Amino acid sequence: MSALIMPRIGLVTDSDLNRYVLQAVLVEGSYELAGSFDTASLGQYLETNKSTPDIDAWLVDIEDNQIQQSLDLLLGQSDLPLLVNDDIPPVQEAKDHQVWQRRLLEKLEVLVIRPAEAIASSPPVDSSVNKVWVLVASMGGPDAVKRFLTTLPQALPIAMVYGQHIETNFDGLLTSAVTGHDYPMQLASGEQQLVNGNILVVPVDHQLRFLSRGRVVETRKAWSGSYQPVLDQVIADLARIYRQNLGVIVFSGMCNDGEIGCRVAKACGGTVWAQTPNSCLSPDMPSAAISTGCVSKQGTPEQLAEALAEQFSL
Repeated sequence: MSALIMPRIGLVTDSDLNRYVLQAVLVEGSYELAGSFDTASLGQYLETNKSTPDIDAWLVDIEDNQIQQSLDLLLGQSDLPLLVNDDIPPVQEAKDHQVWQRRLLEKLEVLVIRPAEAIASSPPVDSSVNKVWVLVASMGGPDAVKRFLTTLPQALPIAMVYGQHIETNFDGLLTSAVTGHDYPMQLASGEQQLVNGNILVVPVDHQLRFLSRGRVVETRKAWSGSYQPVLDQVIADLARIYRQNLGVIVFSGMCNDGEIGCRVAKACGGTVWAQTPNSCLSPDMPSAAISTGCVSKQGTPEQLAEALAEQFSL
């Protein structure tokens, strides 16, 4: 694939100023601008170019009140990876602008430069693990997730992925802190497999690549962003593989990490739930998820566990 030499990016933005800035960043990062679209022209392009052979990945820069339309179009008609851009700091704020530019290029590199064999041999998802629920949290998360898991009946036919904002070198302690339940937890390391009835903990220091057939590979890339791991990226990567078979639960936490991931999961047909903000130690993360309109159920950790169990008792 020529993307390993000159990755081809499709840019989607309704802002002429942002288009100019993003095009300049792509050129500096040695990316080829394969197409530039606004929300209106994107739909027309996808309708007449369903296979999008000249594009390797999408970079989306759309205001929050319009982004869902673009995500629905891209995820419904294109199976290419996509990246949603963060707010662009003014050029006059040189330091912040440089940090944003570096992080954008780092995210693009992870998005489009993958081992060729991982792309070429993309078989369907293994039927033995066809339901995946991702649990994401920050401040107050370990207690909330522990309450959820201790209420959850054993042996549900799902695999779980747990992403928790936490300090480096403390992620391994989650497996001993979140105890008292029937679901074995393991910190992801090297190459592993999602397994029904097990929980894979996302590491803080290295990014994960989620592949088909439940394969998970730890990369050497550090997470970029203010908080690690980047929960938006974890959710979005899983959503593009499991689509309607993915569930997301946003528990207690600071910041709005996970907000974009929830939009991607919903656009892929997945299910998004959130802990009720008034039951959280820190309500920011679930509140941000709820504000997207993608959350179909709210509750305490215990209520969410009971609701999940009911899905398998019908």
